[in-house]
Formats: sequence, structure tokens, C-alpha cells
Amino acid sequence: MDGQLEEILKNLVSTVRESEEYKEYRRLQELIHQDPGKERAVNEFRRRNFELQKRKDVDLFTEVDRLEQEFAPLRAEPYVNEYLAAELAICRIVQHINYSLMVEMDFDLGFELY
Repeated sequence: MDGQLEEILKNLVSTVRESEEYKEYRRLQELIHQDPGKERAVNEFRRRNFELQKRKDVDLFTEVDRLEQEFAPLRAEPYVNEYLAAELAICRIVQHINYSLMVEMDFDLGFELY
């Protein structure tokens, strides 16, 4: 990658890190990190949710609902739901950046993104 693109990428990363969404994510991440048991449980929820999203052999709606019910007590704990929402907000920012690059570059994926 040439120097100009590298500089633009550094600026983009810096801009995302300076965003309110990222600052809130990091604040909540630190709170979760201070409680190792809560952090393990959150990571287990995230892992199982990720694995479920990749599966094709299940009724996704039913299984996600089951997972949500199983982890409802965890999500009711202070900061947990806020942390997961903040993480999702950061993921959406990254998705938007990727989507914008693909669309603006007229990148041929062989299928429509949305």
C-alpha cells in the first residue's frame, strides 16, 4: 500500500477512535473487564451468538430467542447490555466503511450487497 493510502487509513482509524461511539465502547469495555466473571459470561454469550449466526441448519429466530432467554439475567446486569449495544455500534461503523468502499469503488462481488 502506498504512503498516501497508509496515511488516510491512519486518519480514518484515528477518527473512529475519537468518535463518541468508540469512546463509549471503550468506557463500557473497561467496566466489564473489571469483573472477570462477567467478562467471561459476556464473551461466552458473544461466542455462542457468533457461532449461531454462522449456522445454516437451525431456525435462527428460535435459537436466537433461546440464547437471549438463557442470557437474560446476564444482560440485566449493570453495563452488560450497554456494552453489547456499544460494540454493535462500532461494528456498524466498520460495516458502513466497508460497504461505502465497495459501492464507491464499483467493486464487482458477483452479487448485490444489499
